[in-house]
Amino acid sequence: MRRIITLLALVAAFGLLAAACSSGDSSEEAAPETTAAPSTTAVPETTAVPETTVTLPYELPDYSEEALAAGFTGTDFEIPETQPETPIGAIGFSRFVYTQTSDGDIVPTFVEGPPGRQTRCQELDQNCSYQELKALYDSGDEVPEYLGMDRDTLGELVGQLDAVNDFVNSFEDIHDACARGYGPTTNQTANMGIHMLKGALTSDFDPNDPKMVLFARDGGTEAGSGIGTCEGDRFVGDEHADEYTAVGAVFNVHLTDEHPEGFAGDIDNWHIHYNTCLAPTSGSDSVGTKEDCQEAGGAFVPFIPSWMMHAYVADDFEAQNGVFSMFNPSVWPVVTAEQLRDRSDQVIEGAVNAPIANFDYGDISAEPGEPIVFSNSDAVPHTVTSGSALDPTSDFDSGVLGTGQSFELSFDQPGQYPVFCVLHPDMQATVSVQ
Repeated sequence: MRRIITLLALVAAFGLLAAACSSGDSSEEAAPETTAAPSTTAVPETTAVPETTVTLPYELPDYSEEALAAGFTGTDFEIPETQPETPIGAIGFSRFVYTQTSDGDIVPTFVEGPPGRQTRCQELDQNCSYQELKALYDSGDEVPEYLGMDRDTLGELVGQLDAVNDFVNSFEDIHDACARGYGPTTNQTANMGIHMLKGALTSDFDPNDPKMVLFARDGGTEAGSGIGTCEGDRFVGDEHADEYTAVGAVFNVHLTDEHPEGFAGDIDNWHIHYNTCLAPTSGSDSVGTKEDCQEAGGAFVPFIPSWMMHAYVADDFEAQNGVFSMFNPSVWPVVTAEQLRDRSDQVIEGAVNAPIANFDYGDISAEPGEPIVFSNSDAVPHTVTSGSALDPTSDFDSGVLGTGQSFELSFDQPGQYPVFCVLHPDMQATVSVQ
């Protein structure tokens, strides 16, 4: 992965600093119905066993309520002094997110939204994409309660998103972005894209002038895949340069004590990143401790001092789980609308069922030789890969699991086996075999 060398890029570049990890119609990129996977994977007896076993809850409690109840009165971007003993929360679903590293450390990784109850709008059965919001307003139908806004506010929001749509559609290709002064600050993140940044941060929110535009191409999300760079008005050093297309925008403003104003309504939750390891030589950008990051040869950033927010408004890349969501399942690797509608948890008799939901593997325990079935119930693809982003191994790898696909494996020896998602490396868990 190309190393990020400027402080500006470190501060301003990332829509998902925990993630690592073209042109064409995304509907053609349907994932296969089944993913071949070995029923058993033997893991060497020499596999290291961490002292701490990860315990990820299936429930996603809103930790902000607990913090406020305990008298937490910090600024909107701060984390409580007392942190949970286990990982908690999920990006886009709760205000605070804490992740457990492969060494058993619990670290804060993400803060999203204002204090108190946030207005979430990213369920698949809700009209939360730009295209759906626009159609809803044009139809004259009643505004659903989950949007938390009246018709006038919806109209203002749609007008702002129209401006962002015009901005994104104004780019002919990634060369055009270079010619207009934008430059890459990340590789292509799965279901997100390359962050192309222009200029310095400001304190002003302007729908007509996002600080970053997102570009992506089909096949550009493989682990360790590199990209080119801008030289003058050309994107060079990348044989796929002509395949990138604009898929969305990112807003980025100076850090303020209070959650900043933005789009009309309350569904535009800004976010902050903590404990990020950039460009480790052993794996992909991820989250972790300073010691883990230094050992992996990465650049540790404890806190990114800016508010950030994605806006997926490109005509051919509808974000079915919300215009302001972190991930867009129509940006490569693609999950089709049919797969999202038909998704369901898979329950396999005689096996430990480990559904992947809301970027969470869950708490996984099994006996030696007992089959474990990971099934992807999320709106975006995931992998089940051995090790962690900062310390990956080659013991097993599911490959890309689309929505509804599953992967089965078992462990012959007792121990603690770390797993992570190559596409979204802050997704980490430990399988306890005893």
